[in-house]
Amino acid sequence: MDSAVSHSIKRMSPLMHKVALLKLLFVLANGVGSFAALFMNRHFALADAELATTVSLMIISYLAGNLLGGQLPGRVGSRILLLGCSSTALLALLGSLLPILPIAIAMILLFMFSAGAITPLFSVMTAQAAPSGDQVGAFAYLHLASNAGGVLLFVVGGVLLSWQSQYLLWFTAAISLVCLVTSATLALPISGSHLDTKDTQLKAKDVPIPAAVILAGMIFFVLSLLDGQREYQFPLWLGALGAGDAAHLFGVAGIVNGLLVIVLTRPLIALSRRWSAMVNMALAAICYGIGFGAYALVDTWPAILLLVVVWTLGEIIGITYMATLIAQRAPVSRQGFLFSLIPVIQAAARVLCVTLAVPMLDSLGFSVTWTAFGCVGVIFGMTCLFLRRARSDH
Repeated sequence: MDSAVSHSIKRMSPLMHKVALLKLLFVLANGVGSFAALFMNRHFALADAELATTVSLMIISYLAGNLLGGQLPGRVGSRILLLGCSSTALLALLGSLLPILPIAIAMILLFMFSAGAITPLFSVMTAQAAPSGDQVGAFAYLHLASNAGGVLLFVVGGVLLSWQSQYLLWFTAAISLVCLVTSATLALPISGSHLDTKDTQLKAKDVPIPAAVILAGMIFFVLSLLDGQREYQFPLWLGALGAGDAAHLFGVAGIVNGLLVIVLTRPLIALSRRWSAMVNMALAAICYGIGFGAYALVDTWPAILLLVVVWTLGEIIGITYMATLIAQRAPVSRQGFLFSLIPVIQAAARVLCVTLAVPMLDSLGFSVTWTAFGCVGVIFGMTCLFLRRARSDH
């Protein structure tokens, strides 16, 4: 397996390394979004209701930008998009320093919109820069770069925010400037001439999205529903355990999750590429089911972290093969839009997760809720594998 991983790394084209670098930098530049509630509370001293509304608007702005960004690749050049979004982000961050609260918050929302608008482009560029026959490895590499940026941001941003909220703002502005310069200087994948792209769009306008991609999207929604447990039940459960400060424990689990993605992505993809995307997404559901469902049986910190490893496997497999399937099966003119739907699906599924979990926790408690979600993951994954096997036999 190690030799396969090493070979996969060597096969990545120089352009793919540059796409990964840009992804890491843009993730690192989204400090305001990653620490949204804590940053907005400390920087603007908002009341609880105002804070909840503002954070909700930040999420909506990000998703709206994401949907718009999914329509732009092929219509606007990659470099223009990168320069436009990074310069808008930088100006918005500087504008948020103004002492007028409504303007400052509006600038934060503009920053979130630009952060969302640029996100689908990285998946599109990955599809363009991926080595021949290794799109799975390329998207795994992109996910690895994203998590590397997230871990760095979690560590550096957390320290800066603990000192003063303005330090995080200046750090984010500085990284946005680095993104602007890097976007202007790095060589980027070439998707073809504007006329060729426009002609391709016209020809593919009426081409339906393949059923396999739609089916994968439905499976990915279930995976995102299961993944949503980490953001609601998990931190609440850590607090209820009384094993220490819940915020600290949750932060440690987040860092472990990010490091595991960095360490395990390549060997895991090297192992799993022998199976189809659908099979791997079914296995991801099983990993989520076991990883979170087993929390009903444990209460010690080593066991908790061991299960973080299990559901992290589901995260790596799920997002990698969803993106790969879009790149392999969807019409080129639809790929940007489909990539932009990934975070929208994740957000919608997490909202549903919280909606289901709140009454379950109130009436049934943590153990039954963990068990119920765990059974859903395992049964769903096993069902998908069984249907896939039956179809293959037929």
